[in-house]
Amino acid sequence: MPEVRDDAATGIDSQPAQDGSGGRGSGATGNRRGRAPGPAWAWWGGGAAVALLAGGIAIATVNSTVYSPEAQVEDYLAALTAGEGGTAVALASGDGSAGSPAELAPGTATDLLQGEPLISGMAALGELTVSRGEDTPEGRSAEVLVGYTVDGEEHSTTFTVEKTGRDWLFFDRWRMAEVPVRSVHVAPANLPPEAASGPLTASVNGIQAPLVTEQEETPGRTFAVLPPMVVEASFESTYLQAEPARLVVDHTAGHDPGTEAGTTDPSADSLTLDLALQYTDAVSTEVNEQLDRFLAGCTEQKVLNPAGCPMGYDTVNRIPPESITWSMAGDPQASVHDLPAEGDDPTVVAPLEAEAILSLSEIDLVTGEQRTVEHREPFTLEADLTVTPDAVRYMPNVP
Repeated sequence: MPEVRDDAATGIDSQPAQDGSGGRGSGATGNRRGRAPGPAWAWWGGGAAVALLAGGIAIATVNSTVYSPEAQVEDYLAALTAGEGGTAVALASGDGSAGSPAELAPGTATDLLQGEPLISGMAALGELTVSRGEDTPEGRSAEVLVGYTVDGEEHSTTFTVEKTGRDWLFFDRWRMAEVPVRSVHVAPANLPPEAASGPLTASVNGIQAPLVTEQEETPGRTFAVLPPMVVEASFESTYLQAEPARLVVDHTAGHDPGTEAGTTDPSADSLTLDLALQYTDAVSTEVNEQLDRFLAGCTEQKVLNPAGCPMGYDTVNRIPPESITWSMAGDPQASVHDLPAEGDDPTVVAPLEAEAILSLSEIDLVTGEQRTVEHREPFTLEADLTVTPDAVRYMPNVP
């Protein structure tokens, strides 16, 4: 009996699982389980959309910074600023190849493409600003503008950067188009003819560079330069000097031909930086010391007509030689024309106007009378002048 009740109980207990109400209950439970995946897929989809959006933002950010045209130019500028000429040359080659710039004219110096001269030339540009210019319509290339201020004047250089593909499907790959190497010819202006055979060594961005040598027919030296850069040169010697002159080497804009520092032709790769030579104060000092020695050599002679001198005295009377005394009125000073001087020869001394004084005893040949005579004789002394960096020669012209 208990087993029958147990069976009945079991049967009753199992029956609801199969009736309608049990089925609805089961169906309700099933419906709840069936709707659960809907919200889960929504969350997954939303997360993926956020991830793609974030990824898109990240890609755009990376493309605008690390993989941007500006980044290529910034790397190039960083290499120049650090004096790493080899890296800068490779970036400026247009194909990433290292080595020296190709097709340099014979004799072109590469001193300004490396080390301290390069660092000095970049430092003179001051703070650099890098900005993106216009892209080509198809987006294959972009302009990058670099701005800087030198001596209060604004300058800029424009670079072209070309798109060469993509890395990892998303990141743009850029490469600088070839940057033409500029040639800067540093030359002495107003060079005295006698100094044209050298040597004459100038300071160019801190290095010593010979501008005049016996081997070179034309004074000056040509340097290879990667823009942007400032080339600064000066010259200092005992008798010749040139104040520092600057030339801003831009990629697209030439230097103003009217400026004192130098001239350029915007349509050419060659630029000229002229060093305007001037005499140092030592030239005038040396000329007058040599003039004093010359005149002293004249006044020391106990004769009426000193040899090689601009003064003299004629008489028919007898003159005791010991009574002859020559002197100069005042202190004659020669005046040296500044460079550049007028005329074909830039080395000129102004004619010297002076007066010689002769004191002597004169004995009349007929009467024997002796008298003291003081003779004053004005004269004009012209002279030739030669000046080299380390020598001055004053040469009076006396008939």
